[in-house]
Amino acid sequence: MIAKRWMIAILLLFALPMQAQKQYPLRQYLNIRAASAPNISPDGKQVAFLSAVTGTLQVWKVPASGGWAEQMTFFGSGVASTLWSPVNNEMLVVADTDGNEQFQFFLVAGEGKSIVPLTDNPKVRHGFGGWSKDGKQIYYSCNKRNPRYFDCYVMDVETHQARLVFQKDAILDANALSSDGKTLIASSATSNVNRDLYVVDTTTGQGRLLTPHTGDAFYNIIGFTDEDRSLLAVTDQDRDFQNLAKIDVATGKITFLLDESHDLLGGELSHDGKTLALLTNRDGYGELSLLDTATLRSKRLPKLPKGSIGLGGFTTDGKTLALGINTPTKNTDAWVLDLRSNKLKQVTFSSLAGIDADTFVAPSLIKTKSFDGQEISGFLYLPKNAPQDHSLPMIMVVHGGPEGQERPLFTSLYQYFVSRGFAVLAPNIRGSSGYGKRYLALDNASKRWDALKDIEVLAKWAGTQPAINPKKLAIFGGSYGGFAVLAMLVHYPDTFSAGVDMFGIADFKTFLANTAPFRRPLRIAEYGDPVKDSEFLDAISPALHADNIKAPLMVIQGLNDPRVPESESALIVKKVKDKGGVVEYLLFPDEGHGIAKLPNRIKAYEGVVAFLTRYLK
Repeated sequence: MIAKRWMIAILLLFALPMQAQKQYPLRQYLNIRAASAPNISPDGKQVAFLSAVTGTLQVWKVPASGGWAEQMTFFGSGVASTLWSPVNNEMLVVADTDGNEQFQFFLVAGEGKSIVPLTDNPKVRHGFGGWSKDGKQIYYSCNKRNPRYFDCYVMDVETHQARLVFQKDAILDANALSSDGKTLIASSATSNVNRDLYVVDTTTGQGRLLTPHTGDAFYNIIGFTDEDRSLLAVTDQDRDFQNLAKIDVATGKITFLLDESHDLLGGELSHDGKTLALLTNRDGYGELSLLDTATLRSKRLPKLPKGSIGLGGFTTDGKTLALGINTPTKNTDAWVLDLRSNKLKQVTFSSLAGIDADTFVAPSLIKTKSFDGQEISGFLYLPKNAPQDHSLPMIMVVHGGPEGQERPLFTSLYQYFVSRGFAVLAPNIRGSSGYGKRYLALDNASKRWDALKDIEVLAKWAGTQPAINPKKLAIFGGSYGGFAVLAMLVHYPDTFSAGVDMFGIADFKTFLANTAPFRRPLRIAEYGDPVKDSEFLDAISPALHADNIKAPLMVIQGLNDPRVPESESALIVKKVKDKGGVVEYLLFPDEGHGIAKLPNRIKAYEGVVAFLTRYLK
């Protein structure tokens, strides 16, 4: 009798709905911290990193042995990057003002007692290349001469005297400086996926083309090797995938050292040149390997979490490597890898803002065939114990670029949506990076229609999944992803029930006319020429067909955006309003291409949540 009663109780227990997951307010998720872009001091005693714990990204440092973190910078706006000197207790910090991307350089003492501006011209954008090996100089590019072009400079850090070393009517980056400072490697971009390398004599200012090629070729320079006679680089010249290669500085001959069927993300060379840290991109997941440069044999590594890994540089003695590690369920923190003991140590412990880590969910990697048989993939986030009754609303998030890649990173907004009963699908439609050069080019110019068809295919695929309600789909994206939102609402008006556009392109012709001057030729190479491709650009531009929009639209924009100017958002908002459609607009006067400041992020994303809840739930 007692056994029977227990059996009835158990059956009743399983008949009841599963206990709801604990919920936290959005502000709590947006206060989850991260220690991003870590890099280690030359003596291995300190790890610098970026954290927005004060509301904007600032430079912090923490003892490599572990301990209390100390804030190093206190700029009114956020910091873009920082890098330790290779020999001294000081670091180079790159920062702008309110997201305008007019980056300036600052020299910050390692103990934080002084912050000295090395550049101070808000009308000029500076692109940091790196430190000289002796720590006495930095090399960089800037558009001081003409806003459309970038020239290469070398600056003496002590005197702050800058010297022009390579001038060309092109968009140049300074990539590497030889040990004696006499040779600079500069790259010239004709598009975001096509570059030329030049060998520059820093004494005479003469540049020699190193990499003549046909078609697109991208070069990610790791550094000089073989006593400066060669370059280590990741490149896809004359092949589909980006692989590790050695380039002879005298002849330009390329010798591929690896033949991966995946793109490599990049690498870091130890100061003595004996060890190479290399990152491989496998379906968005980052894999670390350590290679002996003499033999290319892999060195032993401890087991690393599956997610994304960032390289934070070697100590001068080459015995320690700093890493930034992020997984779909763990925010980014700084780690150090001791190559002698092969032990990995976590040195920052970023706050989860009181949220139970067990509530976070990892995505599933999904793959399906598009309209033409091309495989496309993405990451699907579902609530734990998701009901299989086609009840969940879904948000499809389209990344920017368009050459970006959705990777399985910790994203607090995704985790919030999932905790509130939404599914999230983050795809890598054609044109995304990480899948080879052929895939990257599948959305160029008029083939952009095919990328929109991919989104439509994925929306239909999602509607067949047992957890997802095919009648409650929203689309969300920023920059190029924002264009995708507008384009889908215009060209596939019955697919999505709502759209959130963050600083997206509304009209390609007005965008190309008003974006930053140096960006214009790069974007024309990707999107099409306003004159030659006029008919196509008119046909695909959402603002010219806004009457087709049926779904409610929310638009978010930063006033200082140099990439997609505010006029694009204002245009689509006016078009939708004029036709009597539903549109909400949030404009932030102190933001650029993105929403960086915590109060603004809270306002923006609370608006997004309210909007999507209203129209999907």
